[in-house]
Amino acid sequence: MMNYETHIFDDAAAVARGVADLIAEKALQSKLSGQKCSIAVSGGSTPKALFELLAEEEYRTTIAWEAILLFWVDERCVPPAHAESNYGMTYDALLQYAFIPAENVFRMKGEEIPGNEALRYGKLLHQLLPARNSMPVFDLILLGMGDDGHTASIFPDQMHLLNSDKAVEVATHPVSGQKRITLTGPAINEARQLVFMITGQGKADIVATIVEKKEVAKKYPASYVHDTTGKTEFYMDKAAAAKLKQQ
Repeated sequence: MMNYETHIFDDAAAVARGVADLIAEKALQSKLSGQKCSIAVSGGSTPKALFELLAEEEYRTTIAWEAILLFWVDERCVPPAHAESNYGMTYDALLQYAFIPAENVFRMKGEEIPGNEALRYGKLLHQLLPARNSMPVFDLILLGMGDDGHTASIFPDQMHLLNSDKAVEVATHPVSGQKRITLTGPAINEARQLVFMITGQGKADIVATIVEKKEVAKKYPASYVHDTTGKTEFYMDKAAAAKLKQQ
């Protein structure tokens, strides 16, 4: 049974701080135990605010960066310097400051042939991460959610990606036709911890639909996402949580 856990913050900046604190805690735990903390991140304005916060002195001087292995949830099939590149956004906001060792950063190569890159990235994940149910296991996956209920690059017209036997697949944006590289549903659901970062009034209706397990939620890919314990965490601001019956 899906178990939704909500963390509601005053505003988008507070959401970013909440997730930054979570990353700091998990990185420290990994360092103290002599392990690495594998984190897969998404693109978008909410993660960008998180990355910019992590680059500020408060976090850059305290986080155990050397304990973090950084991966991506999905990537648009564009070069890394392209304005739409998820990696490019992360680089500009955080990675250019080199807190995370370069050898610990594993980007999806959007400039490569999509099918080849999906295959390469899938093999890479299996080489670097532990496995469960034939899928790589991340310590933490940070997800966003679109107005259409998509998450990663799993769109409502491509629900088969929720049940793929591969960890990484090629997806197609339903409007632009742009190719994407994306983690699949099974790879996402093997994560030890899974967090949606959601801000803004525009997401309030769909958040309520999913968290309150309404029948219509079944058409949204995001409603099928959970960690290995069946739990999904929502870190969101008051605007995104406004339509929830219980807050």
